[in-house]
Amino acid sequence: MAGGIASENPHPPAQHAWWPAALTIAGADSSGAAGLAADLLAFAACGVHGAFALTLVSAQNTTEFRAAQPVDAELVAAQIHAVLDDMPVAASKTGLLLTAETVAAVASIAARRLPQLVVDPVLVDGAGEPMLSSEAERSIATRLLPNARVVTPNHLEAGRLVGRNLGDEVEAWIEAAHELASTGPEAVVVTGGRVRTGETITDVVVQGGSVRLLSAPRIETRNIRGSGDVFSAAICAELAKGTDLDSAIDRAHDLTARAISAGADRLLGSGRGPVDPLSL
Repeated sequence: MAGGIASENPHPPAQHAWWPAALTIAGADSSGAAGLAADLLAFAACGVHGAFALTLVSAQNTTEFRAAQPVDAELVAAQIHAVLDDMPVAASKTGLLLTAETVAAVASIAARRLPQLVVDPVLVDGAGEPMLSSEAERSIATRLLPNARVVTPNHLEAGRLVGRNLGDEVEAWIEAAHELASTGPEAVVVTGGRVRTGETITDVVVQGGSVRLLSAPRIETRNIRGSGDVFSAAICAELAKGTDLDSAIDRAHDLTARAISAGADRLLGSGRGPVDPLSL
């Protein structure tokens, strides 16, 4: 009927185009700049459908983190199973898990059915202060990382995972990345965006015993919220599309650098604004 609601096609085509899907297990940032929101934007920028399991609801903006309420671990697990039972998810990732119970629940599922898991171990806030209990941190290190294909801590988080302060020296990051890789991940990327000095930003990639460095010019901007989420989500999305691991990391690194550049001069909020992975 003209102008009416289209009815279901009684004769659908025999073949349909494959739409790659990825799953993020992360928290909601009420400012829309980081966490789940940034992951879904990065998935979209890479042409991948984004499904999610919500781990927490937060009250935050560009200047402060005011409060957070975790989602019950059983409900987090139920969300994951609901998606995996129906969609051909080709890659997955974690963000802020917040509680030891949620980490344990996700790790249990990861051991059995989370495909090509990218772990972004969100352990510290914007000021570098711990966000998780020591029990939750230990569980990430001992239970979640062994089931990951890729781990993407910043240098502060990598230090917490190996139990020592790494400082700003790349050699210390490389040593820590080797230690983390020995627990099971195929690749570990220690990101250097939290280092505030120098003309370039350097990330360390350890994979299969080899080391390579990824560098990009430093962009003078306060708008960096969500950059780590975008990086790990872009790796996840590329893996979902069938991209090889080296190329997935390289493409994610390039996308993140361009997303920071795209959002560098925007005015949104009175604090650290978001990066912009969609204006590419």
